[in-house]
Amino acid sequence: MEQVFEPDGWDARLRVGLLVPDGDIGPESEWSAMAPPGVAVNASRFRFPVGAVEADADRIAISPVEYVAAPGPLDEALELLNPPSIDVYSLAFTSTSYVGDDADLVARLSELAGGRPVVTTGQALLAAVAHFDAANVLLVDPPWFPGELTDLGRQWLERNGVVVARAEPAGLPSGQGNIHPGAMHRWLCRAIEGIDLVLVGGNGFRAVGAVNAVEEDTGVAVVTANTALLWHTLRAAGRPTAGVTRYGKIFAG
Repeated sequence: MEQVFEPDGWDARLRVGLLVPDGDIGPESEWSAMAPPGVAVNASRFRFPVGAVEADADRIAISPVEYVAAPGPLDEALELLNPPSIDVYSLAFTSTSYVGDDADLVARLSELAGGRPVVTTGQALLAAVAHFDAANVLLVDPPWFPGELTDLGRQWLERNGVVVARAEPAGLPSGQGNIHPGAMHRWLCRAIEGIDLVLVGGNGFRAVGAVNAVEEDTGVAVVTANTALLWHTLRAAGRPTAGVTRYGKIFAG
């Protein structure tokens, strides 16, 4: 009689090295919910020298983001997770694209990864804009992003040819634990008038659970940092995206 063994995850068809800031459970939580069968997610953490919010203003500062974008933290995180079984690396951090040069960052990390693909959230968001051929984009950042950082996000999008109708932090209480899909849904539905595409920045911003409901209620496509990153990672690895359901129109194409 043939022995039958239970699935143990070792035979994943695609193994992603997810680079995540220390102290942030958001990217792994959302990727675990969304990832299709056969995709394994292995995380490595990099130092992000700031709490979820600054105590005096409930906002992060720009300098820790610049620290992450510079050589050092990401390089170390990738080198800690660099076995041959990793097929592609994905950076679950939006704001490095706002303040740095994704092309230089990707080239540096890809060399460390032995030539394997490296995908940034910024690359993924730009690819999503092209995918939807959006003419009027709303950039929504987490409430703990200062206005200066969101302004940098707008400027980054505009440098890359994106027409940004508005860019603003979400009008929700600051702090990762204060975000709920219901509140996110209500705020986005009110903010979406005159918009072709919503981009939600911040991989630690709890957002993917509200995407389908907002799209159904408004007809407007919504792409979050983590939906974009997963979608673009699958494409970079030559994998189909339609196996991801319930998390937005972007996966259906």
